[in-house]
Amino acid sequence: MKWIRLIGMFIFIFMLTSCGSEPVMPEIGTPEPETDIPQEMDQTDGEEAAAEEPDANQTDLYAFFMEDGTVAKFKGEGNEFAAITLRTEYLEDHHIAVYEDNGGTVTLRVYRLEENWIDLVKEQPEYYENYQPTAEELRALEPISLFLKVPINIGDQVKGMTVIQTDAQVETPYRTFDEAILLENISEEGALLRTYLVEGFGEVKREFRMGEGEEEFVVTSSLESIE
Repeated sequence: MKWIRLIGMFIFIFMLTSCGSEPVMPEIGTPEPETDIPQEMDQTDGEEAAAEEPDANQTDLYAFFMEDGTVAKFKGEGNEFAAITLRTEYLEDHHIAVYEDNGGTVTLRVYRLEENWIDLVKEQPEYYENYQPTAEELRALEPISLFLKVPINIGDQVKGMTVIQTDAQVETPYRTFDEAILLENISEEGALLRTYLVEGFGEVKREFRMGEGEEEFVVTSSLESIE
């Protein structure tokens, strides 16, 4: 029963959130050359237009998720629920929905991208529908926990885990990644939890290790394909 409980904990703690492309930046209009506009009004219009643009840091936060509409598959080893399919959808007002299917259930997680951090604002297991909220409904969601904050440095907390390296190398069936962000956490039972984040892809691998030597129990989920 202890092993089953630890495996369940592993599946619950780790979540995949991969990368996305930058959104198209709105162009700031300029007045026609022949139009005589007072200087003060011109400056005000420029300030209002600039305020509508996403913050530069907020735009960069998309790099920690897969692109809109992406379906990523992860090869699982060590447990029947380690093989994962991840679907990413961009929602209104800088929100991203991630559907994680481990073969046993589908969990919906919704993230809100703020100025220089990301909050988890919705988490619902056994979710088999397509989440289609309005912008008002999204903004009404209360933050559950901090996902990450940029810039990311060694010793920071990301996904509730500690940043150990920011230049780690990690091998997956998809490819070998350099400059990965390695996160670690050791549970009260002594289980080692690891996850690897790569800018431009998000999470590409997760590991669960318990025991030592021949008695070590290992479960991994590694990025295998992106559609």
